[in-house]
Amino acid sequence: MVCMVGAWPPPALCLKDDEDVALRSFLGILPLVAVLLLASGCTSEVEEMPIQRIAFGSCAFQWSEQPIFHAVVASEPDIYLSLGDAIYGDFDGQDVLDVTPESLRAEWQKLADHPDWQHLVAHVPVVDGTWDNHDYGHHAAGAEFPLKDISKEIFLDFFGEPAGSERRRHPGIYDAEIRGPEGRRLQIILLDTRTFKSPALLAERPEGAGGSLGKFAPNRDPAATLLGVVQWTWLAEQLRQPAELRLIASSGQVVANEKGMDEWGNYPLERQRLFDLIAESRAAGVVILSGNAHFAEISTIEVGTTRIVDITSSGLTHVNETYAKAPNGHRSAGPFADLNFGLVEVDWDAEDGPIVRLAIGDVDGNLVIEYEGRIDEFGSHHGG
Repeated sequence: MVCMVGAWPPPALCLKDDEDVALRSFLGILPLVAVLLLASGCTSEVEEMPIQRIAFGSCAFQWSEQPIFHAVVASEPDIYLSLGDAIYGDFDGQDVLDVTPESLRAEWQKLADHPDWQHLVAHVPVVDGTWDNHDYGHHAAGAEFPLKDISKEIFLDFFGEPAGSERRRHPGIYDAEIRGPEGRRLQIILLDTRTFKSPALLAERPEGAGGSLGKFAPNRDPAATLLGVVQWTWLAEQLRQPAELRLIASSGQVVANEKGMDEWGNYPLERQRLFDLIAESRAAGVVILSGNAHFAEISTIEVGTTRIVDITSSGLTHVNETYAKAPNGHRSAGPFADLNFGLVEVDWDAEDGPIVRLAIGDVDGNLVIEYEGRIDEFGSHHGG
């Protein structure tokens, strides 16, 4: 995860000669001060401040205006997570494109140069994310995508991932980080549902299986995977790390599973494996963040004594009202079929224990969907 709050050294300062000498003398001892602080165990208080607000969103045309990011900034998040389709590298609004490394770089550059995106990264301390099909490079691509390695390099370059990081070294772009002091720790888990994905199973009828909207049918082949062996092993390890709140970011919806679109429902054994893993690891405070659907909603499912809540935000520049009308037997709130972003707020100081508030905001910053619960009501009820 990368902090995007500026660079060192700062711009040149206009100082008088004596002020300039004093400043340079002070800057000259900064490295020694840093060493002494580290040696004494005294680290920056900022590093231990609890995270209180996380914004997220998905699906944005890089050639369109993106006023939603001004509403995101106005909500004052500590972190913004892009949950996929930050760009459409394989589509220009009219035609499907043949993607090349050069074309992918060019489309990411369009987003980098976009004033609304620049407004976001200039005001939100941490910006990171994962990908979905269109920013991966092809609408139907998975493990077989020939450009997946170069696409990964371009993606991580865009989000400022440090050279030589663990995320750079392993296949795929999955990542995790824990922020905040003990008792108020937030774990962010970014899943990669593209690099290892087995081919989807097409429905026998064009309109989808069982009258669903999408073109996919459930793939019940035990060998079919979304995350791949290595990422599943890694995820199991992450869910056993100590944290009070865990946000699992997935490009596609996890709990909602009836549309036959790009979602975990297309891989029902993988979906159940995720639910079982959350339950068996006794991971408390689990919230799933998802995108892709082109509308917003909140879905919940009970797995034994584990409650899994999935908040979907999709449609930063465009939405689909037809998709929003699709059935979802797990829906707890919504749908909302207008431009939107997601928000997770944590009240660590609530009298009866930390409170987690999930919300969907519109382009004007109004909260149009809200869901609230004690932190111990999310994930395993056994605690963790």
